[in-house]
This record gives sequence, structure tokens and C-alpha cells, in this order.
Amino acid sequence: MPDFTEPHSASAHEFYAIETVSEITGTPRHTIAVYCRHGIISPVGEPDEDGWIFDDDAILRLRHVEQLRLQYGMNLAGLRAMTTLMNELEDLRREIRFLRGS
Repeated sequence: MPDFTEPHSASAHEFYAIETVSEITGTPRHTIAVYCRHGIISPVGEPDEDGWIFDDDAILRLRHVEQLRLQYGMNLAGLRAMTTLMNELEDLRREIRFLRGS
């Protein structure tokens, strides 16, 4: 099974349209849109104004979410709970780095 947490190959682009994200990750556009609507991943900017545009962080998060869904059969509620916990963990890591002065 592919490891979805690995960064994709280097690219000159910083932002990607939903079609490109779909190609890079192998995730259908509809699934990406569902994840966005449930707050599991977030596009850059406002989709109604700018379209569905994503950055590298969103691609990494999408790969991780897909790995959780495929390997562990997590549903949307589970993916959203896991995403919330991952965000809290990352916030704590940043706070620890700040307190340590690094």
C-alpha cells in the first residue's frame, strides 16, 4: 500500500487546482470536495471566489486522511475527529518549541 504521508515529487507550483490535487493524490475530486465541506481539509482562499485551490500542506493532509480511510476504514466523523486531534497536537508541538526557544 502506498504511503500517503510522503511528500509528492517537487514541483515549481505552490498552489494547485482541485484537478491537479486529484491527479497528484489519486483522490477523486468529489472526495476532496466532501472532505472540504466537512472541514477535514481546507482550500486556500474562498472556493466561491477563487475556486478550489490547495497548497502543499493540504496535499499532505489529504494523503494522511486517505491513508487513515483506506487502512483503517475510518468514516467522515472519525476522520474529522482525527484531524482535530492532529491539529491540537501540532499546536502543542509549536508551543513546546516556542517555550524551549527553538
